[in-house]
Amino acid sequence: MPPNIPGTLTAESLRRKEQLWKTADQKAQKEGAHHTVYWTTGERYQGSWHDNKKHGKGTVIYKNSDKYEGDWANDMRHGLGTLWLYRDGKYVVRYNGEWRSDQPTGHGTFFADNGDTYEGEWLNGKRHGKGRAVYGGRPVDGFGGDVYEGYFENDVKCGPGTMMYGNGDVFEGLWANDQKNGTGTYFFMSKGKRFDGVWADGSIKCGTYSEIHAPPPGTPGALPPCELRNPDKVLAESTMAAAEAVAAGAYSGGR
Repeated sequence: MPPNIPGTLTAESLRRKEQLWKTADQKAQKEGAHHTVYWTTGERYQGSWHDNKKHGKGTVIYKNSDKYEGDWANDMRHGLGTLWLYRDGKYVVRYNGEWRSDQPTGHGTFFADNGDTYEGEWLNGKRHGKGRAVYGGRPVDGFGGDVYEGYFENDVKCGPGTMMYGNGDVFEGLWANDQKNGTGTYFFMSKGKRFDGVWADGSIKCGTYSEIHAPPPGTPGALPPCELRNPDKVLAESTMAAAEAVAAGAYSGGR
């Protein structure tokens, strides 16, 4: 047995302070392309290294059998890559697109377990910027579901956007906190009518109901003429008041 010299690393001292495999891994200083490297945690990686870190193109298979294929930088997913989930003996795509510092950031497509999809901009793993989300409908392409095209902020609909509903109706307007907030127009396509107004937290505050295409006078089912003496003035004042109330709620923390 070697003498116990203070400061000398022995197997016993390493066991107390750090697992031996970690020290050996640090000393390996892996560089360039390597065959599969296994960890005691159950993960394995095959690809490029730099300064003993995953860097370049490579594939990791995680302990639960999910895997990531794509670009790496300094041990983090960074660049273009695809995250696969292992479900019922086969792989399904969860996210495909750009990554920054281990999080989806940039442009990418997300596939949810229930069949919903989102394609657009991301920031730190959340939908942020312009995108297109499909809710429900046919699993292959979302046909028959609701489709939103517009802007997101911190993973919720926020800003200008259009929702095309599965029944054919369409809403074009402003959103906040995933709900209609501000001015917008709702088209009742099956009825041939539209509503222009102001919403707050998904509820209508005021507006006008009219035909999408004005029918000839006397057409059955046509809307009756407005009887207000100054309808434009009344609508303008009501719309302004409602918009100011929505804005005040947003700035006071109601968003």
